[in-house]
Amino acid sequence: MSPAAGRDVLRVGIVGCGSIARAHALSYTGHPRVELVGVFDHDQDRADAFAATHRTTAFRSRQQLVDAGVDLVSVATPPGSHTEVASALLAAGCSVLLEKPPAVALAEMDVLAAADAASAGSLYVVFQHRHGSGARRASRLLRSSALGTPQVAVCETLWYRPDSYFLPEWRGTWVGEGGGPTLGHAIHQLDLLLHLMGPWRTVDARAARIARPVEFEDVSLGLLTFDSGAVGTVTTSLLSPRELSRIRVDTTAGTLEVDHVYGYRDADWSWTPAPDATAAARLGRDPGLPADPGTADGGPAEEQDVWAASAGEDRPSNHRAQIEQLVEDLLAGRDHDTTLASTRPTMELVTALYASALEGGTVARTDLGPDNPYYSRLDGGRPAETVTRRLGTRP
Repeated sequence: MSPAAGRDVLRVGIVGCGSIARAHALSYTGHPRVELVGVFDHDQDRADAFAATHRTTAFRSRQQLVDAGVDLVSVATPPGSHTEVASALLAAGCSVLLEKPPAVALAEMDVLAAADAASAGSLYVVFQHRHGSGARRASRLLRSSALGTPQVAVCETLWYRPDSYFLPEWRGTWVGEGGGPTLGHAIHQLDLLLHLMGPWRTVDARAARIARPVEFEDVSLGLLTFDSGAVGTVTTSLLSPRELSRIRVDTTAGTLEVDHVYGYRDADWSWTPAPDATAAARLGRDPGLPADPGTADGGPAEEQDVWAASAGEDRPSNHRAQIEQLVEDLLAGRDHDTTLASTRPTMELVTALYASALEGGTVARTDLGPDNPYYSRLDGGRPAETVTRRLGTRP
């Protein structure tokens, strides 16, 4: 049970005052049962400015923030520092909300899991796309088979980042980011894909470094198989000017789809029931030919639209959606479902995409134990020249 259970107010802090920390601060300061006690960043000027904006205190050390009596700390530091920062906070007895990606390798996930198990606090991960009302409805209906059995899935993270995006010294490097867009950008969509489709089994992937000044990929593609027997494709790009985040699931009963960029609302989801027998019989006909006399247009039957019938309050998939739920859970003494353990399959999928792309061939989820070189590093510990040769020529 959360140490904060039964309290009226949750006392929180933030470590790391970069751009993503703003989403955490606004979610906390907008909640009537949260007190933002303070923040810490190694760049004191940045911490001071951030604290002034959000009307809180900038502490001079992480320990000072802990000593101020915080129940929960958001960790919004660069990915390469997540394991050290979160482990220290857990050792101090704090609960932690860790920005994505939770770690830069499966080995670090296991370090975090041990720290979580030994702590009086608990570790949670930011995967806010699970918490929008659309994903909650979709997951519930797919698991109950109300939308049929999933057969084919498409997952796309087609974003655009110019060269200037990688100017901060920690970006564009294996040490600072742990990996490229497959880890740092597509991970939200990959997590939502698994949330909808269930466990994955194998991956065949390709990756390329086409245009950006980075040490890793700027494009990757993968073919997945799921334990259920369904198959899916994954495409990730930082070279796509018309940005799009899309997941499509084709089931035995219809097509469920969500199209957005950085977050969805209910209106971004659609459900198209499978055509009735009459309409299905005409599929593939030349649309320029006249319809057969006496045939109806056919189309989805209204009674099949269980998706529309499931609609409720629209909750966008932003940080606020997850943080509000987390605050309510901690104060009520309930488990919050986006635990570190629940995110491991997502990190395993990311790892397998890199392993398959850099080594070639199929990677199974069962292949990713401690003896696998990609368990410890997403570049497999390969020399830079080897990675360059396998991805492309851009240094």
